[in-house]
Amino acid sequence: MQKLNDNPEITALLFVVTAFESAVLLVAGIGLLVAPGVLRPMWPWALTPFNTLLLGAIYASSLAATAMVVYVKRWAPTRVVLPMILIFTAIVLIVCLVYIDRFDFQRWVTWLWFLLYIIIPANAAYHLWLYRNLKPFNPFPLPAPWRGVLLIPTMLLGLYGLGLLIAPDKFSSFWPWPIDAFHGRVYSVLYITPATGALLLFSAAASIELLTMGLTQFIGAGITIVGLVMIDNQVDKIDWSAFGTWLWIGSFVIILLTGAGLIWQSQVRLKSEVSSAMADSALDVNNHT
Repeated sequence: MQKLNDNPEITALLFVVTAFESAVLLVAGIGLLVAPGVLRPMWPWALTPFNTLLLGAIYASSLAATAMVVYVKRWAPTRVVLPMILIFTAIVLIVCLVYIDRFDFQRWVTWLWFLLYIIIPANAAYHLWLYRNLKPFNPFPLPAPWRGVLLIPTMLLGLYGLGLLIAPDKFSSFWPWPIDAFHGRVYSVLYITPATGALLLFSAAASIELLTMGLTQFIGAGITIVGLVMIDNQVDKIDWSAFGTWLWIGSFVIILLTGAGLIWQSQVRLKSEVSSAMADSALDVNNHT
């Protein structure tokens, strides 16, 4: 069992930037979900009710990951979250630059949007380079069956996210509501980001990392599924008899169940880590007596 020194604290810069990012995600995620009428007019581009829901779910799930980094303040779970932050923000920034004509630079919120999406990935990239020689806090991977059951579906959905990024019109054709290429490419992060974390968990998985990934997936997918039903009760635009609707919902059910499995497995791993720590402590006592 590794010692706490093998799980060093993150830098003050990373803590401050991630704490600020968490505050922004809290306002954006909760605002879009709970008070869309207030936040939607302030958004850098026009949003429909369903697009508002999905963006709110994306930011709420991201908040679960960044808040865990701020709370723990150590290499685990930062090891898994930091690449996810970089992938998420870099993709969104590039997509927004490609579709920059959709943004009104007469509004202060547009400048704030781009400022955040430049600072955050730059900070993540810098710290990934800074921590490049750090090893995982817990070098033991998940048991082979769990790696397949929990993580392979996530990575397959990650491949779908890449398809959505490259050919959004084709890969979003079955969605319950029509989306344009811009939103399709933005939404690709909902699939690509957890796939990035899943790849890292294949080789090493500390309990706190499993818990962080599990909460991220469970919260995002759960909000999306429940929110779709609630919004459609208001606007009545979803065709519930369409195969594509249930295929779309099914993808989030997979993410939801994967998240629940990761949360459960995190508790199993935690018991193992505690038992190992107690055994090491007892061995140290015996060696000094």
